[in-house]
Amino acid sequence: MYVVSYFTDAEEALHLAYSHDGEEFATVNGGRPVLRGTVGTGRLRDPFIGVGPDGLFHLLATDGWTSPRIVHATSADLVTWSAQELLPAMADVEGALNAWAPEFFLDRGTGLYHLIWSSVVEAGGTAEGRDFEHVGQNHRIWHCTTGDFSTFSAPGLFFDPGHSVIDATVRELDGGGFLMAYKDERGTNDLATAHKDIHLTTFKTPGGPYTDSAGPVTPSVVEGPSIFHRGDEMVMIFDHYLEGRYGAARSKDGVDWEPASLALPQGMRHASVLETPLPTSLPPR
Repeated sequence: MYVVSYFTDAEEALHLAYSHDGEEFATVNGGRPVLRGTVGTGRLRDPFIGVGPDGLFHLLATDGWTSPRIVHATSADLVTWSAQELLPAMADVEGALNAWAPEFFLDRGTGLYHLIWSSVVEAGGTAEGRDFEHVGQNHRIWHCTTGDFSTFSAPGLFFDPGHSVIDATVRELDGGGFLMAYKDERGTNDLATAHKDIHLTTFKTPGGPYTDSAGPVTPSVVEGPSIFHRGDEMVMIFDHYLEGRYGAARSKDGVDWEPASLALPQGMRHASVLETPLPTSLPPR
């Protein structure tokens, strides 16, 4: 089963859809939110769901445009959720202005889970008066580690290619190592930009070294990539955020990508795809 978590511009809350074939996705709860934010700014943007060391589904979400904290909650069935909490993320980093698009992945070599997100850090900087929604900022990918989602390491830089990047997502490769997709955040929000597209890199060990960037592997202007396995191929979805639609690509090897077609919910923003063999109580309703 494939479960897509997303938010919409109308409802900055957790929405879900699911599919048995990875091609056609049915919305849950008639496309209405299944969980609303109760902490921080009350927003749940860029929701990501993965399975933690306790076997529970763990939700991470962006707590608004300028919060240095990350929303976290757990569920056994994707229906009933624990009380939400705010993870510190960048709260203790001087000059940190935000913490966007949090995700996590497991490093089987160490047994640690790596939380990754994008942040702007400027000495003496302030988020007040900045237009984060429309004007690009100088982001890098940050991370911390945890073995239990109760205690976390201090945050540190995870990926810095020398220019602004956001929306990193990591998948473990069958032959070992990891594939990371991310958005090159340089450029402007118009259809003539030279960037604002998705690139790829690989690494053996979290934190690098990284292979040379490959791409772009998507058109521009897009963001919010998410990668999942479907049969013997990988599928990447990405948000055409200026056009209000989603695009997709597929690859046999993670190197060469070609356009793909999926039936995804209308109005979906910054979605993540969870592959789960576990039965869930998510009939469309």
